[in-house]
Amino acid sequence: MRRKSVTLLLIGSLVLSMAACTAGGENPGTAASAQIELVDPVNAEISYEEAARRNLYDTKIFAATVVPYIEEYSADYAFQFGSYGAYYGEKVKAGQELILADTENIDKQIKEKKEYILTMEEEYEDYVKKQTEALEEQRALEERFYREMKKNESSRPAEFLTNDDGESVANPAYAEWKVGYDFNEGCYRIAKNDGDIIERDLEQRKTLFEMDVKHQRYLLKSLQKTRSKTTVSTRTSGEVVALRGFDRDNLYVPAEVPVAAVGDMSQKLLRCEYVNNNTIKKAKEVYALIDGVKYEVEYHSISTDEYVRLSANGGKVYSTFSLLNAGDEVQIGDYVVFPSSEAMITIVTKELEDVVSVPKDAIKKDDAGRYVYVYRDGKTDYVPIQTGYSDGVYTEVTEGLAAGDKVLYTPDQKVTAEKTVKLEKGDYGTDFSERAQLLYASDYSQRNTVEYGTTYFVEYQVELFQHVNKGDVIATVRVEPDKLGLARNELRLSRLQERFADYKEKNKDHTEEEYYVTAVENYEEQIKDVKEIIAEQKADFATTKILAEKTGVIIGRAEYKAESIVQKDAYIAAIADENYCYVEVEDPNQILQYGNQVEVAYVDGEEKEHSTYGTVVSMSRMGVSSDLQTDKTEVLLPKDEIATILQGVFSGAWWDRYRYTVKAKVRSMDNVVLVPRAAVYDYGGGMTYVYVKDENGNAKAQSFVSGGHNDSYYWVVQGLTEGMEVCLK
Repeated sequence: MRRKSVTLLLIGSLVLSMAACTAGGENPGTAASAQIELVDPVNAEISYEEAARRNLYDTKIFAATVVPYIEEYSADYAFQFGSYGAYYGEKVKAGQELILADTENIDKQIKEKKEYILTMEEEYEDYVKKQTEALEEQRALEERFYREMKKNESSRPAEFLTNDDGESVANPAYAEWKVGYDFNEGCYRIAKNDGDIIERDLEQRKTLFEMDVKHQRYLLKSLQKTRSKTTVSTRTSGEVVALRGFDRDNLYVPAEVPVAAVGDMSQKLLRCEYVNNNTIKKAKEVYALIDGVKYEVEYHSISTDEYVRLSANGGKVYSTFSLLNAGDEVQIGDYVVFPSSEAMITIVTKELEDVVSVPKDAIKKDDAGRYVYVYRDGKTDYVPIQTGYSDGVYTEVTEGLAAGDKVLYTPDQKVTAEKTVKLEKGDYGTDFSERAQLLYASDYSQRNTVEYGTTYFVEYQVELFQHVNKGDVIATVRVEPDKLGLARNELRLSRLQERFADYKEKNKDHTEEEYYVTAVENYEEQIKDVKEIIAEQKADFATTKILAEKTGVIIGRAEYKAESIVQKDAYIAAIADENYCYVEVEDPNQILQYGNQVEVAYVDGEEKEHSTYGTVVSMSRMGVSSDLQTDKTEVLLPKDEIATILQGVFSGAWWDRYRYTVKAKVRSMDNVVLVPRAAVYDYGGGMTYVYVKDENGNAKAQSFVSGGHNDSYYWVVQGLTEGMEVCLK
């Protein structure tokens, strides 16, 4: 192995830079790209860095969010949106409806189908009655002529007689009898045939009717079944964390597409950018760091097919970890003054502790391998070395050097231990501030419910933004009754009851038969439906007031003039649920997380500034599928302050709703080691260094794993501890 040595001739004084650790600009490991040319310098200053024992890391950091276990729900059948059964942040129980259909159309179909079946049965009953009467008449004629025939047969004379000459001759009496008999027999046959035809028609009509009515009842049950399924319900108890938005331009709830999600807050998970299975398998250690505390985690792997499915149509795939040893100190969404929702998933692939290392750029390479120049006893020696892991800035030296060896290396600028700061633990976070608008989750449309008769408007009994309780009078009206329609239904009820009584009397000996039980159920249902319609008609005719169907605040109303005709389901007023009042803020980067407590600044009715605290109640895109992701974040306002907050709205135009600002300290960590940015050298790719003041008072480069930074600080995941003294640039 070759060896080079050069003696440096010093003219004047030999100036040796004895700094144990030097660095410059943004790279303490930058060296001249050209191989050092060994010459006898004059007035030269030797620049070197001592080989030192350091910790080197190959670590990946993933920003994660503490989220609950979430289940998403979709509709079995597409239907027209009607209303929400629960809102963002609302606690729900298993089986509770989350989204309900607008059933007006299907209710109308059900009603029409019932009326159609009723009409079919009435027409069939009328047909049967008439045909039965005709059949009875024909059977009576048949019986009459049959008796005449039998009577004729009993008095039948001889067809031939014997005269005095002993010859056989026709009997005149027989010919007369024959005429009468043939007439009666013909009438009998005609009457019987006509009766048989009526009877056959009755049987055929009965068969067709039973088939037809059975089909119509099947269609009715299908409609009723569809109506019963025109809701989206939760199978788990928890809190509503996501809802798909519906409005006038988007009225239909699609089938088999997630439209709502419920989170089980008792189950805490971590969700972060996608981490593949191989990364986890190769990792030496995987843990979560939350508020400076390490927690064990369990990785939830997904198959290739699942990854493809989740990433279809541009969807983003996230990884999930279970927290194995977290208690109440880890909460969903809390931060800073309130505990933090931000966590770091740390994946350590390689971690070398206390290994001899030198700047990567101080290492050269020739045909024989890698080498460095070491300054010893006034000379520079060529020293071959063996290397190990490199973090891109410093490289492990496994053979050839010892700690303290002075390796020739020229950084851009020197770092000294003249200006230092001790590391302390503290709270880390980034400020968030955005304008927001006021929203109500529920904008219930109070409509005219009078279906029977003609409704005439009288006057409103409420003003805009007035609080109303369920049952309060919204407006007064008068109704002109439809007396003809009422009489028609009362007649229909009377006929049904009569037919039902007749049917039971005729079939009193067959009450155990299936057909009898089915028929009785149908009669009873028809009678019940007609009674309900009659009751509704009478109630509508007596209506003089439109009553609030919800408790809340009046946020809109129609402008009817006195004596204006108000159609069925016509809009009367809008009532908002005061218990669920939100501010909505644009948050395209999904900075805010479910459960975060945020400050909401607002202006009251006197234009004075105030602030309160609200809770983020919409799940970020990390927690839900692409079908439920949105760039907007909903913040639930405290119920006991809504009245005060609304005064700012009441004092001006309702549409002047952007009088709110959401403020928060986000992506925060509590009780973590903070490093001033002025002390950090960041090379990208997770490589961060500081210079630490050692026991000799010299500056020594030290790597550390950072969880991120803001304008003032980096926070430490691994590699630095509280109390260390670091050098400032």
